[in-house]
Amino acid sequence: MPDLREVPDDPPPFLGTWRRVYAAILVYLGVLITLFYLFARAYR
Repeated sequence: MPDLREVPDDPPPFLGTWRRVYAAILVYLGVLITLFYLFARAYR
């Protein structure tokens, strides 16, 4: 029976490492939240 813990982790399709992909997503979400906040504040 094969050991499932030995399955190699595939590299992400862009940015080189998963850490960079996760960081890019967090930055994107931060910018998106900030833009929605400014938009809501402008039309109060």
